[in-house]
Amino acid sequence: MMLRILLFTLLISVFTLSTATLAANTQTNAQKKQQAISSQQAAKLVKKRYGGKVLNVKKQKNNTAYKVKIVKPNGQVVSKKVNAKTGKIE
Repeated sequence: MMLRILLFTLLISVFTLSTATLAANTQTNAQKKQQAISSQQAAKLVKKRYGGKVLNVKKQKNNTAYKVKIVKPNGQVVSKKVNAKTGKIE
């Protein structure tokens, strides 16, 4: 009888540990999906679409976007806003 109780307790412990590990992995994956792009990635995205040379990149105060300033091949200076989570140029 004591052996059954011990095995049952062990089984419940293993199940609880497995469930906790799965929940932690799911949370970690969700955090990775929400992870922001870097300023270098924002600069590359704008340079790829508009060409030219990147002058500077500034993260906005609310941390939701980057402001990327470039000089286009024709000499025109333009600023583009890049969403920090999605990478979408706005």
